[in-house]
Amino acid sequence: MRFAEPRTYFLSMVSMGAFWLVFGLVTTFYVQLMDLFQNAEGVTAKTAFSSHVWFHGGLDILSLCVVLFALSTLPPSRTMLRADAVAALGPTIAIAWSLVATSWWNPLFAVAGLGCFGFAVWGFLLSNRVGESASPVRA
Repeated sequence: MRFAEPRTYFLSMVSMGAFWLVFGLVTTFYVQLMDLFQNAEGVTAKTAFSSHVWFHGGLDILSLCVVLFALSTLPPSRTMLRADAVAALGPTIAIAWSLVATSWWNPLFAVAGLGCFGFAVWGFLLSNRVGESASPVRA
């Protein structure tokens, strides 16, 4: 099944990277647009400090996008698939926690979390079907 091949997964990660690239650029350079994902209480709770935190988060997102784009060009290995899956779990956990434990987010924010969760599950499933893990780097 072509959809289940690791190479297809890594190419799909490019689309996830492109999706998050937009978020990274917005949170770094135009944080006001993130108000779309917050309810009225979240928007009114905004401070200069929270905007500064968004900026840092945006740069973190952009950094991960660079890694996703680079990984998509390399031959898949068990280690890379698992690393990608763990990386996709990060935003999933953060978004789920934000939606469950705080009152600032609207349900639209869940779409991004579900997409990342899907990539995490897919990555872990594929990692079990791929041969040996990547060889350690030797100096």
